[in-house]
Amino acid sequence: MSDGDAYFSRLLQHLRLTLIDGVGPRLYHLLLGRFGSPEAVFSAPESELLAVSGVGRRLAERLRNPPSLDNAKRLVEECTAAGIDILWPEHVRYPRLLKEIPDPPLVLFTRGELQTEDELAVAIVGTRHASTYGLKMAETLAAGLARTGVTIVSGLARGIDAAAHRGALAAGGRT
Repeated sequence: MSDGDAYFSRLLQHLRLTLIDGVGPRLYHLLLGRFGSPEAVFSAPESELLAVSGVGRRLAERLRNPPSLDNAKRLVEECTAAGIDILWPEHVRYPRLLKEIPDPPLVLFTRGELQTEDELAVAIVGTRHASTYGLKMAETLAAGLARTGVTIVSGLARGIDAAAHRGALAAGGRT
Protein backbone atom coordinates (compact mmCIF):
# COMPACT_ATOMS: atom_id res chain seq x y z
CA MET A 1 0.00 0.00 0.00
CA SER A 2 1.43 3.39 -0.98
CA ASP A 3 1.74 6.28 1.46
CA GLY A 4 -1.15 8.00 -0.34
CA ASP A 5 -3.36 4.91 -0.04
CA ALA A 6 -2.49 4.50 3.64
CA TYR A 7 -3.27 8.16 4.30
CA PHE A 8 -6.63 7.90 2.46
CA SER A 9 -7.50 4.75 4.40
CA ARG A 10 -6.72 6.49 7.73
CA LEU A 11 -8.83 9.49 6.65
CA LEU A 12 -11.82 7.27 5.85
CA GLN A 13 -11.61 5.51 9.22
CA HIS A 14 -11.22 8.88 10.97
CA LEU A 15 -14.34 10.17 9.19
CA ARG A 16 -16.32 7.05 10.09
CA LEU A 17 -15.60 7.69 13.77
CA THR A 18 -16.31 11.42 13.60
CA LEU A 19 -19.63 10.79 11.80
CA ILE A 20 -21.00 8.93 14.82
CA ASP A 21 -23.49 11.03 16.77
CA GLY A 22 -22.07 11.68 20.22
CA VAL A 23 -18.38 11.54 19.26
CA GLY A 24 -16.78 14.94 19.72
CA PRO A 25 -13.12 15.93 20.05
CA ARG A 26 -12.75 15.00 23.72
CA LEU A 27 -14.34 11.57 23.38
CA TYR A 28 -12.53 10.90 20.11
CA HIS A 29 -9.17 11.41 21.82
CA LEU A 30 -10.21 9.30 24.82
CA LEU A 31 -11.23 6.46 22.49
CA LEU A 32 -8.03 6.62 20.44
CA GLY A 33 -5.95 6.88 23.60
CA ARG A 34 -7.49 3.68 24.88
CA PHE A 35 -7.89 1.66 21.67
CA GLY A 36 -5.26 3.13 19.33
CA SER A 37 -7.26 3.41 16.10
CA PRO A 38 -10.83 3.87 14.86
CA GLU A 39 -10.84 0.25 13.63
CA ALA A 40 -9.96 -0.97 17.12
CA VAL A 41 -12.77 1.19 18.55
CA PHE A 42 -15.27 -0.36 16.12
CA SER A 43 -14.27 -3.90 17.10
CA ALA A 44 -13.93 -3.32 20.86
CA PRO A 45 -16.18 -5.33 23.16
CA GLU A 46 -19.10 -3.36 24.56
CA SER A 47 -17.78 -3.78 28.11
CA GLU A 48 -14.51 -2.05 27.16
CA LEU A 49 -16.34 0.78 25.39
CA LEU A 50 -18.55 1.31 28.44
CA ALA A 51 -15.41 1.72 30.57
CA VAL A 52 -14.58 4.92 28.64
CA SER A 53 -15.88 8.07 30.34
CA GLY A 54 -18.76 9.48 28.29
CA VAL A 55 -19.77 6.23 26.60
CA GLY A 56 -23.19 4.84 27.49
CA ARG A 57 -24.98 1.79 26.06
CA ARG A 58 -26.52 3.63 23.09
CA LEU A 59 -23.24 5.22 22.08
CA ALA A 60 -21.42 1.91 22.54
CA GLU A 61 -23.90 0.36 20.11
CA ARG A 62 -23.27 3.13 17.57
CA LEU A 63 -19.52 2.69 17.98
CA ARG A 64 -19.82 -1.04 17.33
CA ASN A 65 -21.99 -0.36 14.25
CA PRO A 66 -20.30 2.69 12.68
CA PRO A 67 -21.28 4.36 9.41
CA SER A 68 -20.19 2.30 6.44
CA LEU A 69 -16.96 2.90 4.62
CA ASP A 70 -19.15 3.88 1.66
CA ASN A 71 -20.63 6.77 3.71
CA ALA A 72 -17.15 8.14 4.37
CA LYS A 73 -16.12 7.65 0.72
CA ARG A 74 -19.29 9.41 -0.43
CA LEU A 75 -18.52 12.38 1.84
CA VAL A 76 -15.00 12.62 0.39
CA GLU A 77 -16.34 12.36 -3.19
CA GLU A 78 -19.00 15.05 -2.60
CA CYS A 79 -16.45 17.39 -1.05
CA THR A 80 -13.96 16.77 -3.85
CA ALA A 81 -16.63 17.47 -6.49
CA ALA A 82 -17.50 20.75 -4.74
CA GLY A 83 -13.86 21.84 -4.45
CA ILE A 84 -13.85 21.37 -0.69
CA ASP A 85 -10.79 20.01 1.09
CA ILE A 86 -11.12 17.88 4.19
CA LEU A 87 -8.45 18.70 6.74
CA TRP A 88 -7.86 16.67 9.87
CA PRO A 89 -5.03 16.82 12.37
CA GLU A 90 -2.79 14.50 10.28
CA HIS A 91 -3.17 16.74 7.19
CA VAL A 92 -0.14 18.93 6.45
CA ARG A 93 -2.39 21.98 5.96
CA TYR A 94 -4.29 21.55 9.24
CA PRO A 95 -3.75 24.88 11.05
CA ARG A 96 -0.82 24.75 13.45
CA LEU A 97 -2.55 26.89 16.09
CA LEU A 98 -5.56 24.57 16.21
CA LYS A 99 -3.27 21.67 17.04
CA GLU A 100 -2.18 23.59 20.15
CA ILE A 101 -5.62 23.92 21.75
CA PRO A 102 -7.30 21.28 23.90
CA ASP A 103 -9.74 19.19 21.89
CA PRO A 104 -9.15 20.75 18.44
CA PRO A 105 -11.78 20.24 15.72
CA LEU A 106 -11.63 16.73 14.30
CA VAL A 107 -12.44 17.81 10.75
CA LEU A 108 -12.19 21.11 8.89
CA PHE A 109 -13.89 21.60 5.55
CA THR A 110 -12.11 24.28 3.53
CA ARG A 111 -12.43 25.80 0.11
CA GLY A 112 -9.50 27.78 -1.25
CA GLU A 113 -6.13 28.23 0.32
CA LEU A 114 -5.33 28.69 3.97
CA GLN A 115 -3.02 31.67 4.10
CA THR A 116 -0.66 33.04 6.71
CA GLU A 117 -3.07 35.86 7.50
CA ASP A 118 -5.68 33.23 8.38
CA GLU A 119 -3.81 32.71 11.65
CA LEU A 120 -5.65 35.86 12.80
CA ALA A 121 -9.06 34.27 12.98
CA VAL A 122 -12.22 34.21 15.06
CA ALA A 123 -14.61 31.27 15.24
CA ILE A 124 -18.31 32.08 15.29
CA VAL A 125 -20.52 29.09 15.99
CA GLY A 126 -23.95 28.61 17.46
CA THR A 127 -27.33 27.04 17.22
CA ARG A 128 -28.90 25.82 14.01
CA HIS A 129 -32.25 27.17 15.22
CA ALA A 130 -31.30 30.79 15.84
CA SER A 131 -33.67 33.70 16.32
CA THR A 132 -33.83 36.40 13.68
CA TYR A 133 -31.90 38.67 16.04
CA GLY A 134 -29.21 36.02 16.60
CA LEU A 135 -28.76 35.51 12.85
CA LYS A 136 -28.48 39.25 12.24
CA MET A 137 -25.95 39.70 15.07
CA ALA A 138 -23.78 36.80 13.85
CA GLU A 139 -23.79 38.25 10.34
CA THR A 140 -23.04 41.78 11.58
CA LEU A 141 -20.27 40.65 13.93
CA ALA A 142 -18.62 38.53 11.22
CA ALA A 143 -18.82 41.38 8.68
CA GLY A 144 -17.24 43.84 11.11
CA LEU A 145 -14.41 41.47 11.97
CA ALA A 146 -13.85 40.60 8.30
CA ARG A 147 -13.51 44.28 7.41
CA THR A 148 -10.59 44.52 9.87
CA GLY A 149 -8.79 41.59 8.22
CA VAL A 150 -9.87 38.85 10.60
CA THR A 151 -10.65 35.50 8.96
CA ILE A 152 -13.98 34.07 10.09
CA VAL A 153 -14.03 30.38 10.94
CA SER A 154 -17.30 28.54 11.32
CA GLY A 155 -18.94 25.20 10.69
CA LEU A 156 -21.10 24.07 7.82
CA ALA A 157 -24.30 24.12 9.85
CA ARG A 158 -27.36 26.18 9.12
CA GLY A 159 -28.20 28.99 11.52
CA ILE A 160 -25.47 30.98 13.25
CA ASP A 161 -22.62 29.27 11.36
CA ALA A 162 -24.12 30.08 7.95
CA ALA A 163 -24.91 33.66 9.02
CA ALA A 164 -21.27 34.15 10.04
CA HIS A 165 -20.08 32.96 6.63
CA ARG A 166 -22.59 35.24 4.86
CA GLY A 167 -21.47 38.27 6.87
CA ALA A 168 -17.77 37.66 6.23
CA LEU A 169 -18.26 37.12 2.50
CA ALA A 170 -20.59 40.12 2.14
CA ALA A 171 -17.85 42.29 3.68
CA GLY A 172 -15.26 40.91 1.25
CA GLY A 173 -13.54 38.92 3.96
CA ARG A 174 -12.17 35.41 4.17
CA THR A 175 -14.02 32.51 5.66
